[in-house]
Amino acid sequence: MYEILPYSPELDQRFDHFVNHESVNGTFLQTRRFLNYHPAGRFTDASFALQKSGIIAVYFPGVKTANNEFISHQGSTFGGPIVSKAFYNGTKLRELLEEASQHLSQYSKVILKITPAIFSKENPDLLEYTLEHLGYSRHTELSNYTPLYKGTDPLSQCDAKHRKQFTDSEKFHCTYRELETEKDFETFYRFLEQSKAKHQTKPVHTLNDLYDLRRRLKKNLRFKSLWLEDHYVCGMMQFLFPETKTIHDQYISPDESFTEFHPTTAMHIYTMREAAQEGFEKFSWGISTEDHGNYLNENLYRFKEAFGAQPSVNVTYEK
Repeated sequence: MYEILPYSPELDQRFDHFVNHESVNGTFLQTRRFLNYHPAGRFTDASFALQKSGIIAVYFPGVKTANNEFISHQGSTFGGPIVSKAFYNGTKLRELLEEASQHLSQYSKVILKITPAIFSKENPDLLEYTLEHLGYSRHTELSNYTPLYKGTDPLSQCDAKHRKQFTDSEKFHCTYRELETEKDFETFYRFLEQSKAKHQTKPVHTLNDLYDLRRRLKKNLRFKSLWLEDHYVCGMMQFLFPETKTIHDQYISPDESFTEFHPTTAMHIYTMREAAQEGFEKFSWGISTEDHGNYLNENLYRFKEAFGAQPSVNVTYEK
């Protein structure tokens, strides 16, 4: 028999240990260390785990909405279910998810944003099959990643246009470095807001959120930037997933008034070069779709393909 283990703050370390060390698809994005940066009151936490004989078998980080929906997780790029290595097989997984479904039946809708394949320690096909055959509908958003190889220059995978843009940028001998000072971060965030405003959106995180995340996620988050002498050219917030050797471009923040060369092309090449040298094997670009995957931004998708990017999908299951 499985026992429901509702989330409470005293379980933070136990849940985080499970996500980081005992699961097949957990990442720092499902840890309480990450999720707890959200201020109290932003979400109604409804997270829970199922355990058997005192051993956690599956964890659903999640929130309850005003419409009585369960979303795993509204405060993260992707959520649960996060499954134990010991329970990730055809027989146990179905049994486990059937048991979880009984607990989730109290909600008007269940939305599960599962960990994509490129971030999972094991292939999610079994999880996807099981969810689909338990009555969940499947929705996809189109993403990309560029394969990286230590000792191979990522520039060689780019199309001729991007190679020329980067070659032009090298003539200026820019400095590629971490954001360091408070002024650096304020500059990065100002241009990020301007970039988002062009698409009638705002950054998901406030500047204070970014400071808090940097403090919480020292091993999984960094901010890189490109400078021409004292002039800010471009910046990037990067999520690091060392377990699956993947680096993700979370935010790109160019000074779009800069015309000496193409800032975002240069920034991406410098980043991929560094990541490849560090042993990362995938550079994740994020989705190119809008309206929950119903609309593909073809220009954005082609831009990423020109860096040698291959397709991947982010999958959401609803019931």
